[in-house]
Amino acid sequence: MVKPLITREMRERARRAPSNWLHVIDPVHDEVSAEAVIGRYLVDERGEITDQYVPNPRYRPREVVFDNDLESVMYLVRRGYADKGDLVDAVLAAELVLPADPSRRPREHLVVRGDVVDVFSSRRACPRDWPPHWHRFLGVELAVVVNALERPVTVLVTAQGGLQFELPGEALADGVREAVSMG
Repeated sequence: MVKPLITREMRERARRAPSNWLHVIDPVHDEVSAEAVIGRYLVDERGEITDQYVPNPRYRPREVVFDNDLESVMYLVRRGYADKGDLVDAVLAAELVLPADPSRRPREHLVVRGDVVDVFSSRRACPRDWPPHWHRFLGVELAVVVNALERPVTVLVTAQGGLQFELPGEALADGVREAVSMG
């Protein structure tokens, strides 16, 4: 089995639990059980995740029905069968759902939380407890808008089940530049 990719959230958890094991939970599972734990990484005394990884022989992946190709790629990346370059391409090709400010016209603004732009892979991936105002962007359009911002941002892409990946906004803009230069 391939090791799960290490996320910023995992690094934050590791910093709070030095000299311990960090259990990686499959976000598709509804409850935490032995079958939901993919494996564990050893955390050193400084709170840094080491290369030492132990897969869980009791782990059982759940079947997931994806709403679109982006969600499929996100799960492939999570399980180590695709890389973040594939994820950037999938985001650029996808129709994305983003929070909207109801006082502004749709598709003419981004809601930015600090330095984070929240992006959802489908309407079903949107949190139920968030305000009900949403708008849709094509990934390529989002890359252009993010590139035009006066400061760098992180694009936080969320799929069903709470699976998340952080992408530098610059990576999306670079993906568009690369695609344009190919043709």
